[in-house]
Amino acid sequence: MASTSHALSALAAAAGGEIRGNGDVPIDRVAAVDEADDRALTFAVDERWVEKALKSRAAAVIVSRETAIADGGGKSFILVDNVREALAAVLRSFERPRPRGPFTHRTAIVDPDARVGHNVWIDAGAFIGPGARLDDDVVLSAGSFVGRDAVIGARTIVHPRALILDYCVIGADCVLQAGCVIGGDGFGFARVGSEQIKIPQLGNVVLGDRVEIGACTTIDRAVTGTTSIGAGTKIDNLVQVAHNVQIGRNCTICAQTGIAGSTRIGDNVIMAGQVGIVGHIQIGDNCIIGASAKVIGSLSPNSHVSGFYAQDHRTDIEQKVLLRKLPKLFEQVRELMNARGPSRTEP
Repeated sequence: MASTSHALSALAAAAGGEIRGNGDVPIDRVAAVDEADDRALTFAVDERWVEKALKSRAAAVIVSRETAIADGGGKSFILVDNVREALAAVLRSFERPRPRGPFTHRTAIVDPDARVGHNVWIDAGAFIGPGARLDDDVVLSAGSFVGRDAVIGARTIVHPRALILDYCVIGADCVLQAGCVIGGDGFGFARVGSEQIKIPQLGNVVLGDRVEIGACTTIDRAVTGTTSIGAGTKIDNLVQVAHNVQIGRNCTICAQTGIAGSTRIGDNVIMAGQVGIVGHIQIGDNCIIGASAKVIGSLSPNSHVSGFYAQDHRTDIEQKVLLRKLPKLFEQVRELMNARGPSRTEP
């Protein structure tokens, strides 16, 4: 984190918050409660953390306006409506500035037929293929790859060794983390006797604006047509999205999730870590899928499911509670049977 110091009042203004206490307190960094020192700003995302924040060494605390603080212990506060939103705004004040071109490292390879916009930054070892287009203010980090006729929208950041393969389209203001692969071949084979014949994967991948793809995540190109990720969707590290999958807008897909081919996912869907989705089903808008759930059938909009296999979340929890009670129930049945004595056969 950068060592630049900010007055607490400046950070409050960035967060749209209100100062209680000394707005001139110098803040060198933002830190979690357990790591804060007397030059740090910490935060309490909910009531459980307020007491810990007050007892910490932090100079100041970001808290909700609704938090009742009788004794601040000499600390200053930034009062906000939403602590997480305010924290994001404050952290941006400490964020290192992004590289800004025009710059092309001497070891980068830019095909003469590629089109490069204004103020593009192309770092060491990057490759840009024929017919590719980079819009204004794109950042290509070291070792990144942009294939033939690929398109990258304005202000998108491509981290080291991320790959955008041939004909794929990346929207504006996207972030592609290190080692992700956009447009690798889908897993398509036809069995002919004992042999597996590869099915050519001729489509592409299209990401909407403001999409983030995590490190080492793979988005496979379509067999024909397009694998698409809607605007505003955020995908974590180590996620597999298979060919011809359609993902809607503003979805959240957490680490180690796998989505099989031709599945259609609506808007605002949340998938927790290690979710598994079979192919050729539909997940409706606003669904929530719990961690490690295995979804084997289509889900109606607004469903909340969990478990293996996935079912209504409340039903899944009730069943898990009953399962924990089974040993005790079994002992009670055994005691009742023993109390009755040996069974008799009626004449």
